[in-house]
Amino acid sequence: MALFSQCQTRFTPDVPDAVTPSAARKNTVQEAVTPAVYKGVYIDGFATILGNATKENTLLDWCVKHGFNAISVYDLNTIMANGRYAQLAKFNKKAHATYGIAQIAAVRGTAANFTQNAQYDAGRTDLQERFDVYNLENEWWNNGPACDFGCYTGILQSLKSTAKAANPPMISEAYIGWFLNPTGQDLYQASTLVSNLDRILVHDYRKAPDFGYMQERLSYLGRAAQSQNRVMDVIVLFSAESAFMFNYYSTKGQNKTFGDAYAAIVTQFNAANFDGKANIRLIGYQVFAYSFAKSARP
Repeated sequence: MALFSQCQTRFTPDVPDAVTPSAARKNTVQEAVTPAVYKGVYIDGFATILGNATKENTLLDWCVKHGFNAISVYDLNTIMANGRYAQLAKFNKKAHATYGIAQIAAVRGTAANFTQNAQYDAGRTDLQERFDVYNLENEWWNNGPACDFGCYTGILQSLKSTAKAANPPMISEAYIGWFLNPTGQDLYQASTLVSNLDRILVHDYRKAPDFGYMQERLSYLGRAAQSQNRVMDVIVLFSAESAFMFNYYSTKGQNKTFGDAYAAIVTQFNAANFDGKANIRLIGYQVFAYSFAKSARP
């Protein structure tokens, strides 16, 4: 089933775009979206999968089996540097049209990366060959790569302008860890993120779903969103690595599904009370990453 029309409008019925500022004017307490409308997974090792029909189909079959409707791909620096544009276009079209993947995110780390992606997308007349989301992954809180929040802000602003200049516009998002580097700027950093992004992935890197681990960061984001008169869409980011939730997911361990983890967070979120909650909307979950998640749940 083709998910996108050939006119210049992207249609993704199962995954919401960002809430517009006018939608935030009701002073009501948010409840998380359930069941999740966004169900995503990071694809590590994508450079070795792309162009190999067997590996591509194995990946996409696995995504469908486990209910994922969004994928976020790594390795684009290598893939684009090697000019593998035709393979990328073919994969994106297959994922969209044949496997029903609603959104494909390009995971990049610099302003130049997003410019490169925009050039690729602008060159594809078939919307199903394009990306749908630009995802910023640059861990400023870990000072990497050699980037504090001031440096990161410049990348954020470039991401926003590049995403909005696309026709049709791309969704802009970023993964965040902590409000650090420098310290003491929690609300300022949250406000900068909210003003430049359509949605934010907030990690819950624990051995089991733990909303308390996320609550303070969500409070800062919610308070920032409230001051900007909007509701911020948030995706809960889990890790299937062995140090975190591998055993929780594993068919040989606790045997919990990817949806089970989100359901547990939703229950905890709905029961919690914290400043800014009315301006946070949980829309779903993301799992890091394909290789670990597939090992846990083949």
